Amino acid sequence: MIIERGKMKDGNEYILVNPESLIEELKNLKENGYNYLVLMSAVDYLKYREVVYHLSSYNEEKMVVVKVRTSDDVLPSATVLWDSANWFEREIYDLMGIKFNGHPDLKRIFLPEGWVGHPLRKDYDISKEQFVNMNDDGTDRVSFDPKDGW
Repeated sequence: MIIERGKMKDGNEYILVNPESLIEELKNLKENGYNYLVLMSAVDYLKYREVVYHLSSYNEEKMVVVKVRTSDDVLPSATVLWDSANWFEREIYDLMGIKFNGHPDLKRIFLPEGWVGHPLRKDYDISKEQFVNMNDDGTDRVSFDPKDGW
């Protein structure tokens, strides 16, 4: 269900959809010519997070931006429509903490799995230093003690 529709400063259309109808709306757009997922990003507004999908057409010079808001940090995965959503969703999960239900391999992409928190969120505590050390088997270990493992 489309909640809001409008134009951005560059003239491209944007739509705001609810999480329950996200995949249906993305599928409709894909079937109507917006067949290329250019970019996914996320914005933290403290009360909710917003994921932004930039869709384009291979055949025409047109673009649409789809926005969806989540207050519980859970959305359906767009990997059912675009394989390229895989890495975008992993990056958003890693840095913003938004989980994508149905993602084939949702794990951190930049930070080690043991990292505490998601550093692009506004509530992330930057005063706590974390240190990454490598175990003998080559896996990363995260701790709050810089001497742990040295």
